[in-house]
Amino acid sequence: QAAANTVTDINERYELGESDRVLAVSALDFDLSVYDIFGPLSAGGALVLIDEDDRRDARRWLDLVRRHRVTVWNTVPALLDMLLTTAEGAQPPDPLRLVLVSGDWVGLDLPGRLAEQCPWSRFVALGGATEAAIWSNAYEVVDVDPAWRSILYGRPLRGQSFRVVDAHGRDCPDWVPGELWIGGAGVARGYRGAPELTAKQFVGDGGEGADRWYRT
Repeated sequence: QAAANTVTDINERYELGESDRVLAVSALDFDLSVYDIFGPLSAGGALVLIDEDDRRDARRWLDLVRRHRVTVWNTVPALLDMLLTTAEGAQPPDPLRLVLVSGDWVGLDLPGRLAEQCPWSRFVALGGATEAAIWSNAYEVVDVDPAWRSILYGRPLRGQSFRVVDAHGRDCPDWVPGELWIGGAGVARGYRGAPELTAKQFVGDGGEGADRWYRT
């Protein structure tokens, strides 16, 4: 149910449909693969698989994107960087209409480099935690402000929420640093077979309601 909330929101937000294709770059033990599988398939689209020997071969990715008309890219930023670097001076990954990056710091150069090769493609930075169903926020980058030091952290996805709290779990005033908590429909029940760790990282009413939070 938690993962379905995330998948449905992303699909509706970016209008995935039967013409969409996702390249399965992420390994199955990485949470981005959950969207790779259930995102396109639940929208009537398709998943393009990669041979294990080609999983880190950006030239092969580019070939598959162009050959199978892959429309959605979903990886950590470093792998997008590899794809764009490989495509420089060659044929661009022009079937892409939507690029989703998450799981690490997003370089300020990536949106512009994508725009140079695929000016029609949307660039979306997502954030969250595996314990909160893949992603909990999204920020679509249209222009990069020269004053930015990084791509902005986004606004909560549907049915999800964030708090910044102090050491006592009290909400911090604006601009005061604190610990980020994630709440809402994406929060997991806990860690299987690890009740002490669950009690430490998941706080609130003990159930699955809006007052239950994951401490990042």
